[in-house]
Amino acid sequence: MAIVAPFVLAACKPSSLVDVSNAPNTVIDPSQVKTASAAVQIYNSAVGYMAYPVDVNNYGGGVLITGLLTDELQATDVYFSTNSYDDVRMDSAGGWGYGLYRAIHNARVQQLQARQALTLYAPNAPKAWQGQLYANEAYTILFFAEWFCSGIPLTEVPLVGPQTQTRGFTTEEMLTRAVALFDSAIVAGADSAQFVNLARVGKGRALLALGQFAVADTVVQSVPTDFIYNIQFNPAGVFTRYLTNWSGDYRAQDHEGGSPLVWSTDPRTGIMILPDLAGPMLWPAKYYITPSGTLDPTLTGVGAPVRLADGLEARLIQAEAELAANNSSWLSILNTLRAICVGSAACAPVPGITTTNLPDTLTDPGSATARLDLVMQERAMWLYMTGHREGDLRRLAHVYHRDPTTLWPTGTVVAPAFPPLYYSDLPENNTTYGSDMVLTPEPTEMERNSLYGGCYDREP
Repeated sequence: MAIVAPFVLAACKPSSLVDVSNAPNTVIDPSQVKTASAAVQIYNSAVGYMAYPVDVNNYGGGVLITGLLTDELQATDVYFSTNSYDDVRMDSAGGWGYGLYRAIHNARVQQLQARQALTLYAPNAPKAWQGQLYANEAYTILFFAEWFCSGIPLTEVPLVGPQTQTRGFTTEEMLTRAVALFDSAIVAGADSAQFVNLARVGKGRALLALGQFAVADTVVQSVPTDFIYNIQFNPAGVFTRYLTNWSGDYRAQDHEGGSPLVWSTDPRTGIMILPDLAGPMLWPAKYYITPSGTLDPTLTGVGAPVRLADGLEARLIQAEAELAANNSSWLSILNTLRAICVGSAACAPVPGITTTNLPDTLTDPGSATARLDLVMQERAMWLYMTGHREGDLRRLAHVYHRDPTTLWPTGTVVAPAFPPLYYSDLPENNTTYGSDMVLTPEPTEMERNSLYGGCYDREP
């Protein structure tokens, strides 16, 4: 695993910090980090690193890659469809999935090193920062558990002292470890309601994946519906870039690969239908928000913060937990969200949602299977392009025992009848979807880590 050494830089722009190469680690003079000022800079750097696992296009953020792996996105040109985990769901030898793997590890290590730096050299720094860093580290492990195969090593790289390689951890072990870190975040971040709520939502998310619904319900009950935590460059700014740079490289497609979901007509997804060279294109415009608060994917240089956690997700966790407990309140929770998460409400995921274009009151479909389908459909629409869909599909397979072949796109790839925007005909068109349902570590992991033997399995 390629691990970055601690950084001490005057400017904490994450793009200048990330290192996803396989080059040897740079050795930093210990004297440069043994000050309170340096410790704070390391903290700022660690906070900024969280942008990379979630949503930095250059390194294949999880929002993008898992959107392609599931039914949220399709690639529209040769370059991206052959060099990433595309809609064919083939495990390519290289590509953005491996960059994502390194980015998650780098972000994970930065959180630990920042905690240690603050403890050793900045004891007067706000204690709540430790809670934020614990929560961030927990999220990185949660990403591995939701997006990657079972059997991911979590090598320890302390600020001071040698690396400690580990074996691969099972998906359940990673989820359990994430829950423990979220617990630490709740304790350490007690002075900050923002960081405590961040940890509570993350813990609830991990508990859902473990099938511990009642505990998940209890954990998120106190999170306000208007709570939002955006990915940050540092404590003073939010992350708004890269999803605004797609420029037509990806599209949405209703019913992709047999999916029951229709994305384009639901105002919560922010999908826009735009004319293209030979017909309409479903454009994922969720993050193309102008300063005036409208969606316009034709513009560049505009963007919206990318949420890591929010109160909307807390309520969706509760709805699923109440359904699992056979409590009828699951339906009222969903209908309440439809009534209040509109307009300028903080919980509204995109501008333009009104009770007029989201008018239907949900009714009980009458069977356990249909009720779960409805809950998961509501999650899919509210949480579109936030990195949740892959975890939801895996939970349907692993916890609810749904047939995986009914969850991920299957059959023959069919693209809308318009030419791609850049290079040549889509190579995946009229071919058969592959069988991959999870991402895998880069092969060189086994060369660098003598305790790692590969995925235990690649089942959801």
